[in-house]
Amino acid sequence: MKSTFKSAAIVMAAIMSTVACKKNNDKPVFVKADEVLAKNAIPSQSFTGNAGTGFTIIGEKGTKIVFPANSMVDGNGNPVTGTVTVTLKEVLSKKDVIFSGVMTESNGQILESGGELLVKALKDGQELKVAPDAAIKVEVPKVMNNKDMGLFVLGRREKQPGDNGGQQPPQFQNTWIPAPYAPFGNGPNSYSFNLPSFTWVNCDRFYSDPNPKTTITVSPVFVDNNQVGDLQVMLVFKNIQTVITLPFNSGINKFESYPYSLPIGLQADLVIIGKDNEGYLQFGTQLITISANMHINANMHRANQSEVDAFLATVH
Repeated sequence: MKSTFKSAAIVMAAIMSTVACKKNNDKPVFVKADEVLAKNAIPSQSFTGNAGTGFTIIGEKGTKIVFPANSMVDGNGNPVTGTVTVTLKEVLSKKDVIFSGVMTESNGQILESGGELLVKALKDGQELKVAPDAAIKVEVPKVMNNKDMGLFVLGRREKQPGDNGGQQPPQFQNTWIPAPYAPFGNGPNSYSFNLPSFTWVNCDRFYSDPNPKTTITVSPVFVDNNQVGDLQVMLVFKNIQTVITLPFNSGINKFESYPYSLPIGLQADLVIIGKDNEGYLQFGTQLITISANMHINANMHRANQSEVDAFLATVH
């Protein structure tokens, strides 16, 4: 009898364990905002080479950069020789743009991107500069776009309406600026140009659309927690390689696109993200078709990793 009771106890424990696991598995597992950002962060690739003799690097996504001999100088303008470290970030998809922090916008006008890069060079921990008249050749594979593009560099944005007295967050203080001084090549498989400086560069073009332009506004709707910070509203366009953010306009207490910048009729996923007071990701998406003077109430809620991954899988 003792053996029978012991067997029954083991079976009962197993049943209770299975029920408990099922109950726990049914409970949503929310994800921390910082975990999502870390998982999708654009990796910084590191290379070494001899600045005196020149060298070539090729990024994981196919970007090729040829550094001729003596193409770098230090902060005082002195030629650099010996071993240097080059870091590279490749932003070659709309998903990459979402997590790069550098959107496809130029002083309120939307851009189509063929790829963004951040190139830096260091020696003994000190940042280097491109030597005057040096021709550091860059080739960006046409994996994101195959339209004719031009070169843009990251710079300071001109003041726009709704700038909240110049107190916008850092992501709205910089913008893409055309680099008319730089020759630019549109080959069959890659874009090519000479690197103007060690900074963010972009193969881009202004998006042209004959439809009338409008301004839209967005208000967050907090479904399960109204203590949410680090709010950001993005438009991830469906048929063009474009991702933009909407600044917050404190005068109307809404997120607002740059005035008359959005073509009526374009489709986009509106994405709203933030971090609640416990550090969890607050997230919401909805497909919109831009219409005149459109206002959107954007629901957001605590999300799990699978929900975020499912959305990102639709971004092409």
